[in-house]
Amino acid sequence: MTRTGGERSGTGGNCAYDPSVVAGETFFRTLVESASDAVVTVDETGGIVFANPAAAELFGHEPEALVGRSVAAFLPEGDRPRVREAFEALRSGSEAPTEWEGIETVARHRDGRLVPVELSLRAHREGEEWLLTAVVRDISDRRAERVERRRERELTEQLLRTVPTGLVVLSAEGVIERMNDRAGEILGVDPERVVGDSRETDAWRLLDADGEPVPPDERVFGIALDTGRPVTEVEHQVERADGSRVWVQVSAAPLTDGDGADRVVVAVEDITRQKDRERRLREQNEQLERLDRINAVIRRIDQALVRATTRREIDEAVCEALAAADPYRSAWIGDVSASSDEVTPRAHGGDVADYLDAIAVTRSAEPGGRGPAGRAIRSRSVQVTHDVNTDPAFEGVRAAAAAHGVRSAASVPLVYDGTIYGVLTVYADERGAFDDTEQDVLGELGATIGHAINAVTTRQALVADRVTELRLAVDDDRHFFSALSAALDCEVAFEGATVQADETFRYYLTVAGADPDDVLGFADGFAGVESARVVSVGPDGESLLEATLDAESAFGVIADHGGAVRSASAAGGTCEVVAELPVAADVRAVVDALDEAFADIEVRAQRDRERDGSDAVASGPSFDADLTDRQRTAIETAYYAGFFEWPRESTGEEVAESLGVSAPTFHKHLRVAERKLLAARFGDEPTDE
Repeated sequence: MTRTGGERSGTGGNCAYDPSVVAGETFFRTLVESASDAVVTVDETGGIVFANPAAAELFGHEPEALVGRSVAAFLPEGDRPRVREAFEALRSGSEAPTEWEGIETVARHRDGRLVPVELSLRAHREGEEWLLTAVVRDISDRRAERVERRRERELTEQLLRTVPTGLVVLSAEGVIERMNDRAGEILGVDPERVVGDSRETDAWRLLDADGEPVPPDERVFGIALDTGRPVTEVEHQVERADGSRVWVQVSAAPLTDGDGADRVVVAVEDITRQKDRERRLREQNEQLERLDRINAVIRRIDQALVRATTRREIDEAVCEALAAADPYRSAWIGDVSASSDEVTPRAHGGDVADYLDAIAVTRSAEPGGRGPAGRAIRSRSVQVTHDVNTDPAFEGVRAAAAAHGVRSAASVPLVYDGTIYGVLTVYADERGAFDDTEQDVLGELGATIGHAINAVTTRQALVADRVTELRLAVDDDRHFFSALSAALDCEVAFEGATVQADETFRYYLTVAGADPDDVLGFADGFAGVESARVVSVGPDGESLLEATLDAESAFGVIADHGGAVRSASAAGGTCEVVAELPVAADVRAVVDALDEAFADIEVRAQRDRERDGSDAVASGPSFDADLTDRQRTAIETAYYAGFFEWPRESTGEEVAESLGVSAPTFHKHLRVAERKLLAARFGDEPTDE
């Protein structure tokens, strides 16, 4: 304060005052008595010599009651030495401070409670005596606030330790200030080691869904800091220092102090299991969609197979249907030649013709046979190349494959009952298109196609103008004809056969030079004979034997490969067989199948010839009449069993028993068949009535 007109000013310690105004004890006493803080002065003995009115409120005693009492009565015993030491230090000499600020302790109230206080002490001399004046401030509110802040800090620490979400606190400059243990577990780091690092730390990498690093300005920290708004549920991948990856969902929120954001808290949640569940669900949905698609393709192919009357129609229908189905791009069927290792494409669908011209496929284990087609032929199982870019078998043709959209491939052998009718190869324009389910379905499709080709080939064998004639010699006691001729030193001649409802064959053979009872006894004891009976005995003692053989017989093997037995005779343990096969049949496959079934098979002749109108084959004669299977079987069995001979060699009851039906049922089928044959002969309209 500045005064004019010659007025004086004075200073006292750190205070400034105008002596003309502040000029006596009254002013200072008034000032002290009106202070909101308690002011207490004690002498060297610790007795109180002065207390202002505020002290009465603090200690619960009137000021007059405080004078003369020891100040120690208002201090806890543990703090008394501190105050005594402070007083001694303040008055210890000229070099010691004469004041002491900020001593926190407690004062005892009249009612016994302890009041948190802060002491500011000043020592001064009054004449020859040292006095100590204390300004005592009630800091109950400050202490309560401090306790509350400490409780909040402890609660925060507890939350950081126990919350299941990872939390990271970063400064506005992107420095990691705090990280809880859960965040450390998710990020694969020790929180104490990364505190103080920049958010661009090398301890982990933040990646997008494609595995590419997330730019800094696209991270939730930067977005929350720049916008001042929370950013929630952003999905990233985290690549840890050990190379492992986890999916995380991150959120961020700015922490403001009123002037703007000075920190950002980032929440990190591990959603790897959730992403795995989503991936599995997505794969299951894709698999169901793929199965629906495959089933639709199979239905179309099945319908085409039912309508097909030639092998070519089957091949083309299959290739076109598969090439038109996603994700397949093209398909082809290769012919497995009996005389060559080369696999020759015989049908294709889709844009694959030029690619087939650029590759060479073989059935051998040479380089041309190491692809899926060659492996499928050798293994008789589905073979897959999941990625042509990594399969060594495609080295040298990868450029051609890429040009035609070939990325993965599956090859399926077309096999029925041991005979391979070709190999089906399907191409897709994506990697890994053929999983286990798809392979199983394709394998079943291959078997269906093989069965259809076998059926068509068999039908063609019955009506074809040209056939392949194969003359064989079987010298093995596992073959019934050979074993019978050797055991009884007799001659055996094949007369004919009928096809039963269960697709088994019932054979009729004439045995000369052996007792009929011995023939029947041998047949009943032979492992490959399911049933047998002597139909009749001729005047020279020869017997007509009816025998049902299992599918393992030589005749059964030939029939399974689309062939038919024209004639057969056995003597001295050797059976000579003349069989007819379709010209397109794989003769080597037939011979290989016979070699596998019997120890000694000799191919004595093979030739292609025009079919003779008098040829009789094991599957039955060709009728002009439209007979049902049961009618055809009834009339064939009756014929070979001698039912039409006079006198009859078999009665109607015996033929019916052979067929496994009642006598009336047999006679019904027989009469209807006879009427149809006669109607066809005389140009009348047949009827089933």
